[in-house]
Formats: sequence, C-alpha cells, structure tokens
Amino acid sequence: MRFIGCKTLLLEDIKQVIDEKAPDAESLCDIFSGTATVARYFKQWYRVYSNDLLYFSYVLQMGTIENDSVPSFEKLKAELKIDDPIDYFNGLEAGDMESLPKENRFFQNTYAPMGGRMYMTDENALRIDFARNTVEDWKKNELITDNEYYYLVACIVEGIPFVSNISGTYGAFHKTWERRSYKKYELFRLDVTSNGKENRCFNGDGVEVIKELSGDILYIDPPYNGRQYLPNYHVLETAAKYDFPEVRGLTAQRPYEDAKSDFCLKTKVVAAFDRLIQNAQFKHIILSYSTDGLMTVEDIEKVMKKYGKPETFKIYWIPYRRYKSRAQGEKEELKEMLVYIEK
Repeated sequence: MRFIGCKTLLLEDIKQVIDEKAPDAESLCDIFSGTATVARYFKQWYRVYSNDLLYFSYVLQMGTIENDSVPSFEKLKAELKIDDPIDYFNGLEAGDMESLPKENRFFQNTYAPMGGRMYMTDENALRIDFARNTVEDWKKNELITDNEYYYLVACIVEGIPFVSNISGTYGAFHKTWERRSYKKYELFRLDVTSNGKENRCFNGDGVEVIKELSGDILYIDPPYNGRQYLPNYHVLETAAKYDFPEVRGLTAQRPYEDAKSDFCLKTKVVAAFDRLIQNAQFKHIILSYSTDGLMTVEDIEKVMKKYGKPETFKIYWIPYRRYKSRAQGEKEELKEMLVYIEK
C-alpha cells in the first residue's frame, strides 16, 4: 500500500540495528504502525505489539498480526457454502451487486461519479460497498468470528489504493481518470505469518498506549511533519469503519478532530516524544526519523539521553534523496536516520 513514510525500504536497515544491539530480544513493539509493514516483517522472529491512532491501520494489524494464520471461515462454508470469501467477492459480476439498496452504497454515493467525485469508478465503489455491507451482515449474523471479520475488512481496505484515482494520498482526486482507475477492484489477499506467539494490537495514542506495554524492542516511527494522517487517508478510514460519516467539502473529508497527533505539531512534538520515551518500558529503543522532520537531531538526542544510557546513543545515517533548497538555490542532503539507545 502507498503510504506516507512507509518503511518497506528500511526493513533490512532496522534488522541490522536490532541484530547488532539486541540479538537476544524476544519481543518488539511497533507503536506507530501505519500499514503494519514493520510489525508484519518482524513477526517472523518476535512476539509483536502494534498500535496506531488510525482505525484502518488497526484493522490491517488485527488482520495480519493478532491473527496467527489466515482464517478458515468454517461457519461460512457450512452455512452459505462459500469456501473462499475472497474468491467469492472478486468473482462477482456487476449485475450480482445491484440488489444492494441505494441508501447502503456509501462509497458509490460519496466517492464516485454518482456522488459527484472521482476517487474511483462507480462500479469499483459498488464492489467495495457490496463487500463491506456483506461482511457486516455476516458478522451481525455470527457467520464469521472477530478474527475472520478483521481479516476480511483488512483485505477490502488493502485493495482500494490499487484502483484509486489519486496521486498518492486521498487529500484530493484527479479530475480525469488515471489508468489504475479502470482496473477492476478486488480484495487483496493478505498473507499472515504464523509465529505461535500472543501478538496484540491497539488503536490509540501511542504516548498513552505505551504505558500499558513492556518488552525488549520499541520501534518508533512517528509522523515527521505537520501533515495529519487522517485527512490524507480518510477514504481508507471510512472503508475500515464503514460508519457513514457526514463528510464535507469537495474532497469529502470526514471529521478528524479526535485523530490528531501531537507529533504533527511543532509546538507539541518534543513534549510528546519526551513522554513517550519516559514511559517506555523497553530495553532497546529505535527511532526512525528524517532530517526534515519537526524535531531536530539535537531535540532527539537530548530526550533519548535524558531517559536512556547516554553512552549507548547512536545514529545510523541513511541518505535517501537529494533536493534543491528553494531558499538558497544549493543542493542539500536529506537523510533518513535510525537512532538507537538502551534504556
């Protein structure tokens, strides 16, 4: 999934730091999980805790982290003769879904041309609506377990970016159709790693959730800049919640006052980071951050040394692109960094 700050390209770098600094660790906490890329990757070796303020992230986590295998959907097979719900939804023809009442088609009525917007085509929106309504009905009628429910909703959410008429986020849609928009929407079949451990997922403010947890490794990947995440991913949030929110404006934004992060606010980020590190009951702390973030390197070092062992503090620099400074007209190097300290 395309996601601001996704750490797919840094997984091996993070693993090298862990192998060097915490070779005997048994548990890992991904406190700002996002698409759960880091949590999923390290689940093969560790007991994993994951958390995020956004509900769609929580759904992705529940589907792939708390689930220790792909669900079997036994009751669905017995009652409705549906052996594979992913194949069932993906195999539907457009006419098969027309029975869905118009008032139940939130995506088609809000994000597609039928609703005056172009996040996706009408047919793809209807496919999402049909899948979400059906999964809710199955859950209500106890035809699927909670684990099966989260897995299916995660597969629904994961498939949406592949057909979305956007540049990368849902802050706006294109006024003409991009090539991906013409693809048929399908649920994305997610893999689930089995580690035989009691992995747990949370949906809250990381600064508060951290108080409930303890373990070996804490991985911190907070927002870097002033862009709040929910406005950029509101369509995915609605797909996960399917709560028929009152949207506003041309971009159909959902309310997000309760989902703002202090890590996106220049006046609050250092204090929030301080509380997070102070309350972290983990021996090894690894922060992923960027040199164009709201916190300076000096801010980060001061806070981490305040609560950790100063002699263990280390920065691993990872150059990842160069850009031209508009202010000075000279090239500057923008770097990603992994920062380690033992607490």
